[in-house]
Amino acid sequence: MKEGNKEFLEIFESYWEVNPYLRIYPLEDWEKAFEKGKIWSFSWGDKLFFRLKKDHRLYPAGTVFIKNLLIPGYPHIPRIYFLKTGLVRYLSYPFYVEEKIEGYNVRLIKVEDEILAFTRRGYLCPFATDRWIDFLPTLPQFFEKYPNLIICCEVAGPENPFVSESPYYIKEDVNFFVFDFMEMGTGKLLPVSKKLKLLEKFKLNAPEIKGPFHPVKDYENLRKLILKYHHEKREGVVFKPEGEGQRIKYVTPFSNMEDLKVVFPYLGEIDPHFVTLRLIRLALNLAEFGEVKEEVYQTIGPILFEELLCSLKDEKLFQETFRVRFKKESSFSALLAHFRLAKITVEVKKTEWKDGYFCVEFTKIYPKATYFWKSKLEGWGEID
Repeated sequence: MKEGNKEFLEIFESYWEVNPYLRIYPLEDWEKAFEKGKIWSFSWGDKLFFRLKKDHRLYPAGTVFIKNLLIPGYPHIPRIYFLKTGLVRYLSYPFYVEEKIEGYNVRLIKVEDEILAFTRRGYLCPFATDRWIDFLPTLPQFFEKYPNLIICCEVAGPENPFVSESPYYIKEDVNFFVFDFMEMGTGKLLPVSKKLKLLEKFKLNAPEIKGPFHPVKDYENLRKLILKYHHEKREGVVFKPEGEGQRIKYVTPFSNMEDLKVVFPYLGEIDPHFVTLRLIRLALNLAEFGEVKEEVYQTIGPILFEELLCSLKDEKLFQETFRVRFKKESSFSALLAHFRLAKITVEVKKTEWKDGYFCVEFTKIYPKATYFWKSKLEGWGEID
């Protein structure tokens, strides 16, 4: 083991000594995970955290721990491809339908003297940590009363630093949508009825929630809801039982087409399986929602090729532009450090203070996608 790793392992061992959620497994078990590269460290101010890069025992990837806290990764939720049979297969009890919002997932929790946001993969998110106060101002009171709960929410809108897609009903900046409350350490999610009461009590913004429903007798109503969300350009839904039981998700035809539109120019940068899965989902959407066939047939070609062909014609670098606003300039510096850690190439175009916010315009440059298409245009071949 490298000397640096030994130092971090000693710190981890001191955490294990006092953290009951780490101690459910022997120290030797964690040491093996550490040696296999499952556990990575990062710091925020004077705090040193560890995160799980991969699933370990009962803890999913993205789990974060410090000396006295363990923030479980958000659980993996199956996605169904065919609504009618999928509902019956997984949901044999009353359930709620919650809008699945196009954004990125963070978990918010109070760590000592500050409320921090962690991404699905377990990184600290400087942007969400900076901006939660604008959208969830009652969080200090919430954590004062419920220190052992974690708030799971979606950060969505056109001015976020990670996702180029956003809900069409958010025209500027972002918003935070609380979709779950999770128990610290165990990862247990609160029943929907308790969640609704807490959302109301603390006036927390949340996705649209409807129900309860039954998988058989309410199928036609659910089908109409999916079509409505498709026409309103929404991502999809998550089906959630009242208490214990399987959760499942389903996305609209619109969402699948939008994903293809966004990623198709960046082939070479992404796993081709990403594209294949969206095509499979879209084909099964059409098998169940015949009403949208003509719409999809007419739009899928332009969606896939228009932007790509423009980029190829102009021989541009493949890149995306993001515009984001921060309350503190130091939060943007922390975001740049995160990009460096994640090996994301960023070029800052413009910064200015405006209306009390530090506003930034930057581009993410995708060299692999640029080389992928450039090599083809230059006549290079490959064996396939």
